[in-house]
Amino acid sequence: MVLLNPQEEENVGAVARVMKNFGFKELYLVNPCPLGRRAEALASHGVDVLRSAKTLSSFESAVRGCDYVVGTTGKKGGQKTKKREAVTPEDLRVLLTQGKAAIIFGNEAVGIPNEILTKTDFVVRIPTNPEYPILNLAQSACVVLYELAKRRYEKTVREKPLSREVRAQLDRFTGEITQRVYEQPHQQRATEAILQRVYGKAMLTKTEGGKMISFYRKIMAKL
Repeated sequence: MVLLNPQEEENVGAVARVMKNFGFKELYLVNPCPLGRRAEALASHGVDVLRSAKTLSSFESAVRGCDYVVGTTGKKGGQKTKKREAVTPEDLRVLLTQGKAAIIFGNEAVGIPNEILTKTDFVVRIPTNPEYPILNLAQSACVVLYELAKRRYEKTVREKPLSREVRAQLDRFTGEITQRVYEQPHQQRATEAILQRVYGKAMLTKTEGGKMISFYRKIMAKL
């Protein structure tokens, strides 16, 4: 789990406790607030998770080595980014059947910036009362981790996931093809954004990604 710029040490401690509850250990803190006794008090028996948390200075360093990057949001639509169509925590459990995923939670006041959301594979949103949709950071983490913990009791076939390097290659071919097919830049951007959203939700395996790249190469050759 990755917390971006958390501003309340109590929230960080509470997240560590929730992680301990559901058997998760890897906590990454990007530019966090100072952590002290209040964080440890809220962590309770999860203080080991809190103390072993890695403090980093950038989002990129926090997600390095992960196969999938998942953003979280309390907002429903309303912003034009390619990742704003959110899935539920239950959907997330079904999608994440393979590989290593980084679950990103934003700052308590402003959430995850749009420039970071565009770097995620997809976004998860907890269905809540529209009159008051925003949950506390630890509450949100609890709901998401509860769903993910269910995977341990499900029998699934885990294929090798698509690597970040191959995904980048797939995105590059997508951009090249849309530029060749569409004359208008806005059409290129819109189609590319839709396809990238499809890639993220599909949770492509290494084999599937390779086949798609081979197919795109043939398209480029024909073009």
